[in-house]
Amino acid sequence: MCIQPNDNWQWHYDAHHDRLMLDLSDRMIFATEYKGRQLVPGSFTTQPFCVDDAALYYQLMDKAVELDWSTPHQVQLVLNAIAVSRFYKPMMPQSWFFGEVHPFIIPETGALVCMTTLHGKGEFMVIEAGEQASVCLNLTDDLMLTASKILPRFGVIKVMNNRMIARVPAQTQYRQVG
Repeated sequence: MCIQPNDNWQWHYDAHHDRLMLDLSDRMIFATEYKGRQLVPGSFTTQPFCVDDAALYYQLMDKAVELDWSTPHQVQLVLNAIAVSRFYKPMMPQSWFFGEVHPFIIPETGALVCMTTLHGKGEFMVIEAGEQASVCLNLTDDLMLTASKILPRFGVIKVMNNRMIARVPAQTQYRQVG
């Protein structure tokens, strides 16, 4: 069962844990992956989970079902993505970690894409799609960007769109042999 947004959800910053939190109910709090230094100043006041957050929740959940993840992990992905969309500090592109591809895609919000470093391939969800560059959330466990730099799962990076290819769903990667 998937949790559904409601009017009682509240975003707040927890200084003790240095995390942006989403209070879902009296007994349930979701801790995002994001620390105070990564957040815009407006993140430090309690704010409701607004109508735009709820619309993005359903839009991203529709995309997250394409992943072979459990429902709780899909919800975790989507709530982290909404936190990034609403509260993450603006970033400059860091495209140099990824190889350029041709043809590349012009992604839309929620698109699942792949990018390749010299050390491996990563899957991402596009959180903010731009004409030239997009903000992406890493879906891969500890993606090696360089020999000494790792992007953790749910890490955020802005990348030029000419580094992205569309993710091919697992069930369509192989053709059936009769």
